Formats: sequence, structure tokens, C-alpha cells
Amino acid sequence: MMRTRTISPCVGLLALAIALPAVPPAAAAQGIAFEGELPRAMVFIQEEGRGKVSSREMTSFLLEAGFPIIDPALAIDEAAQALVAAALAGNDAAATQLGQDWGAQVLILGVADYATRPDPVDGTLITATAEVSVRALRLDHGDVVTIASQSGRALEATDQAAKAKVIREVTQRVIAEFIGAVMNDWAEREWSETAYWRPDPGSIKQSTEQTAQSAGGGAAPGVAVLHADVQPAGGTATRGIGVVTKGGSGLSGVTNTVELEGVVIGNTSDVQVNGQPALLEPLGAEEAALLGIDPAEAQKFRRTFTLPISQDSVTIVASGSGGATTTAFAAPRIDKRWAVVVGVGEYESEDIPDLEFAPADARAMKEFLESDAAGPFDEVLYLENERATGAAMREALFVFLQQADWDDLVVIYFAGHGAPDPGRPDNLYLLPADADLNALASTGFPMWDVKTALRRQIASERVLVIADACHSAGAADGDAVGGGETNQIAGGFASLFTPSRRLMITAADTNEFAQEDERWGGNGVFTHFLLEGLAGAADLDGNGIVYFTELFDHVSNHVRQATGGQQNPQRSGLGDIPLAIVPQTQEQSPRPPPDPSSRVPGGGP
Repeated sequence: MMRTRTISPCVGLLALAIALPAVPPAAAAQGIAFEGELPRAMVFIQEEGRGKVSSREMTSFLLEAGFPIIDPALAIDEAAQALVAAALAGNDAAATQLGQDWGAQVLILGVADYATRPDPVDGTLITATAEVSVRALRLDHGDVVTIASQSGRALEATDQAAKAKVIREVTQRVIAEFIGAVMNDWAEREWSETAYWRPDPGSIKQSTEQTAQSAGGGAAPGVAVLHADVQPAGGTATRGIGVVTKGGSGLSGVTNTVELEGVVIGNTSDVQVNGQPALLEPLGAEEAALLGIDPAEAQKFRRTFTLPISQDSVTIVASGSGGATTTAFAAPRIDKRWAVVVGVGEYESEDIPDLEFAPADARAMKEFLESDAAGPFDEVLYLENERATGAAMREALFVFLQQADWDDLVVIYFAGHGAPDPGRPDNLYLLPADADLNALASTGFPMWDVKTALRRQIASERVLVIADACHSAGAADGDAVGGGETNQIAGGFASLFTPSRRLMITAADTNEFAQEDERWGGNGVFTHFLLEGLAGAADLDGNGIVYFTELFDHVSNHVRQATGGQQNPQRSGLGDIPLAIVPQTQEQSPRPPPDPSSRVPGGGP
């Protein structure tokens, strides 16, 4: 029986409403004028000892009030800890970067000081005094919204009990003093996406804004690489070397042809690639619109050249008419390959129907990435069913993939449910195994976090996101694509990237839902044809390498045919990525190259 990736109508997903707990009296006393979505908050309060009473009290209040909370324990690396120290010391720029790096919209920073001594009246008791000071920053503009400070004393039988009591009471008074100002500011000032988000690493915007200084006059041009495609070496024994697999000793004679293409913005007189002139030509209006730049201020450059196996990087020097130059670098070859693979078919909540084939889809993808055909990948983190909790997914994207470098490849694969928040449908979530439909803000994995990880934590310029997370509000038995609801999750993935070499493929379009059925070999239809393409069926030009562009063409055509046009996979991004070596027994005869008019700007051959 065919099934869709679905939320059953008996669940009433879109009819549910998240009932925020009542705001505690201390906050209500501030006359909070707020209705609607609460900001994502992160709390760092410096406090001696292991109890962290003030942090726990502040976080508990925010959770009870309905704030989505980001775990500060994620910020464990050396760079993050340096930002924490600077932020707590009063550096607002460091505080803004810290909060943005982890997806917070409001950052609460503070210090809780205390002292204890024997009570002078009754020597058997302990008197504790405390002072708690906090400041709250709003992170789209990086400004301080409010500050608050309170002090007090308490009497208890032990040092620890007295300390905990006084810090708890003083923190509650601090909350009463500052929370109203935070929430009123959030309601009154419109959130600025433009000020908050930085462009993707390697994106057109990020690359072209980085201009160089030189002894010459005038402004240096901006440079962005659209694609640097490595072609396979001649001969079946070496065709994958330098493309999918790395070179080694004894391969000094192996070379690859590289087709490099990019854009320069500003008055540019010359572009050199590895010391040789590149071809400069006008940038068409249609392509410029896709790239988000003004064609009157930009030119395209291209060069095809040979790259020895011993060389991994390429130097690009663009010269302005006044003599100023910009130097940029490209890495046609991929260094390390990283992957996070998530498959959720069994959900803890009875309100979320299980998916029969999502775990099998994820396992098959993991097996491919660990095979010789894929390189294999150097690092694969796999999360299935009960291991795929929200906390585990967050650590995978924010901590594990943070290790990837700019010239590495990162693949993120998710098979499972996705859903909008029923009370706030603009908020989109992937559903981890421990998701609760009645509390998605605290138990779902927000698309906001996916975007934050990609923009702020993952440095790799080559990223491929594969999403089979297209939920349906139709029938759970899945006899047909259900409901007529829009598939907002696919749209959420489509908006992850600024124009860049980061690529995305989703299982269905925004008005469609993904299907799974036993007739597709125990996989969803999308992953079935994805794996088939990676095994060699997508090698459209017969050169023994499957590229992303070829894979998408294969998957989209076959999924559309298999579902009678009910499911149409979507893609975004520029350039191309070599993904698989085709086994010799699966090689196909070379075919004519695709029609150039169908090529996505910056895309592969």
C-alpha cells in the first residue's frame, strides 16, 4: 500500500494550538504588552559553584513563559568560550556574534555574586547575600534592550541552602524588573532578517563583498566563484582520482581538467587564474537576476586548465582599472567529506504517525556514503529513530559539522516528518523522534536552526542538503496525496541559502507530498531513484562519474513519472558536485551533452 510522508487528519495537526503557560506573576506585574511569537533566547549568567542557580531560575522562567530556549552547553569549543568570556565582560559586539552563531534572537547575560557568613545573632545559621545583574541584547541590531540589577539576603542552615535561596529570590526580582522591557521591545520593533543573517560561506554576496587592498588606486573588484568542476582523468583506473577519491603516492602523472567560472563585480580590467588570463565576458540580465547582482556592475570570467594531482587550490587575481587587486582562492578538489544522516520512522508521540520506510531510506544512504563509490566519506554521523532526538540533531549540525573546513564537502540527509507549528504556521520544524506536536517550539527541530548551522557554524562552501521531509495533512493510509494543504517544509528548505555553491534537493514541491511504497524496494520513491542514480543510472554523459546535476535530472524525471506527476523534486544552488564513481560494470556509453539552454547558471555540464 502506498503511503505518504503524512500527519494523519485525526491528529488535527493544523487545528492544534500551542497554549503558552501563564506568565508568572512577576512578569505579569510589568504590564507586558505582547501577543504572538516569542524570541529565541539564550542565557549565560556567570556564577561560582556548580549549582548555577541564577541560570536555572532564569531559564525555567523563560521556558514556562513559552520562549524557545537554546542550550548554552552547545558553545563548548575554544572560539565560542572566548566569545562567552568577552560577552560577559561587557563586549556587546562579541555578545551579538555569540548569540547569532547559535541562532538566538535575544541574549541574556549576567553575573550572580554572593557571599556567606555565620549569622551574627544565631551562630547556628548562615546568612547569604547576593547581587544579580543582567543585560538583554536584541541580536538583529546588536543593541542592549534593558539592564537590571537586584540584591538581597537570606538565612538558612547551610552555606549551600542559603546561597541557593538568596540567588533564587534575587533572580526572580531581576526577572520582574527587566522582562517587560524585553517583551515590549520585541512587540514594538520589527525584526530585521537582513541585519541578522550573514551570507552563506562562499556565496556570491559574501565573496564579492570581500575586497582587497593594494598599492594601486581605486576600488578592488569583488570576486565570486560560481563553479570549479573537476573532470575525471583518462582511463577507468584513475577516473575517480582527484574527483571523488583522493590522490596518493605514485600518482604524480595524474591530472584533471578543471572548468572554472566566476563573476567579478566592479570596474575590472583583468582576471588571472593561476597566472594565466581568464576570458572576460558580459553577464546576462537573466543570470544576474538569479545571482542577485546588477549586470551593469558585473562580468563573468571563465578558464579551462589542467590541474596536477599534487595541487589542490587555484589562485584568482582580479585587477581594477585603478590598479587595486583582489586575490581569491578556489579548491576544485574536495578535501574531506562529512555527512549527517537522519532517519526517523518511529515517533514517541502517539499523535505523530510512524513512517515505514524512512529509516530504511536513511540506512541505504549511509551505506552508500560509506562505500567506495562515494569516496568513501571520511566522517558519517548516523541518527535513526530513538537516537534522532532534537538534542542529537542539534549537536550533529552545530558541533560535529563545525569541524568541516572551507574546502570540504558536507552532506546533510533527513528522512522523516516535517510540519509547521500549528499555532504559528510560519515556523517550520523537522520532527525528531521526541517531538511533541503540542510543544513544537521546545521539542521540534526548527528550520531556523538548520539555517543558523549552515550560515554560522558550517564553513564548507560545498554543502548538499537532501530532504525527504514533506509531510501531508492527508489520509494516513496514503492511498493518494492528501489534503490539498501546501507543503511548507519544501519551501523552507528552498529558502535556506543565498545564491552560492551550496546545493539543495527536496523530495517534492511546495504543493505536493512525498510518497513511500513497497513497490519501490522498501524505500520512499524519492530515495529509491536517488540511490538508483548514485549507483550509475544517473551517469548521463557516460564518463564514469555521477554529478549532482545529473543526479537531480535522473531523480526528478523518474519520480515525476512514477507518481504520475503528483511528486516533483526541487533543487536550488549553483555549480555542481561529483558524488559517485560508477562501477565499471555499470558504465554507460557516452551520450550527447545536455542542451546548454537547460543549464542552471553556474551549474555543471
